Amino acid sequence: MTLTAHRLASGPGWRVVDVICTAGPHDRSEEEEHPLVSIAAVTAGTFQYRSSTGAAVLAPGSLLLGNPGTCYRCGHDHGRGDRCLSFQLDPWFVETVAADVPGVRRIGFAVPRLPPLETLVPVLAAAEAARDAGETGAFEEITVALTGAVLGALA
Repeated sequence: MTLTAHRLASGPGWRVVDVICTAGPHDRSEEEEHPLVSIAAVTAGTFQYRSSTGAAVLAPGSLLLGNPGTCYRCGHDHGRGDRCLSFQLDPWFVETVAADVPGVRRIGFAVPRLPPLETLVPVLAAAEAARDAGETGAFEEITVALTGAVLGALA
C-alpha cells in the first residue's frame, strides 16, 4: 500500500496529519495499530475499515474513529485511493475537551465511524480550508472543536 503522511500542525497533546493513500483493489491490506486516539476526516475517496469496534465503509464527510492500541485494517475493494485529515490525540487531551462537553460519559469510541453529519460540516470545512491554504495556526482551534463535536455527537 502506498501511503504518504505529512504533518500539518501539532501542539501539546495533538497533531494533524494529511494522509494520502493510493492503494487499490489489488493491493493487500496490512494490519496497523492506532497509537493514539484517532479521528480521521475523509476528504476524498472511499475505503473499508475494520477494527474491534466494527466494520465500516468510509466516504467523504465521514469520520474514522480509533482508540489507542486498537489494531485495524483498511482496504480499497471498489476504487483506488483516499485522502484524510488525521487528528491524532493523546488521551489526556481528549479528556480535557470532554470535560466541557455536556453528556459525555466516556472518551473511548464504541463505533468505528461517524457518518457525514450536518453539525460537523462547518468544522470539517474549516479543516480542509486550513489544509489547502496552509493555515497551520488554525488547527489548534479546529482540533478542539472537532474533538468536542465528535464527543457530543456520540454522547
